[in-house]
Amino acid sequence: MNTENFVTIRTYHDHIIGDLMINALETAGIRVFKFEESHSMLPTENVEIKVHKEDVDMALEIIEEKEGL
Repeated sequence: MNTENFVTIRTYHDHIIGDLMINALETAGIRVFKFEESHSMLPTENVEIKVHKEDVDMALEIIEEKEGL
């Protein structure tokens, strides 16, 4: 996937929460690119969520609603 027009909207240190947010965005029809950073053999330490720049406002609205629960 070409990520040239994608921007990072959130970084989570818990991969489970990151995956839940990605699932919510994908369910809403938003294209998501997930970048995982790990410095060990353990599960991913950081999950960076990137969305197309056209979807930033809608994606942030969805994430903020989910984070507020």
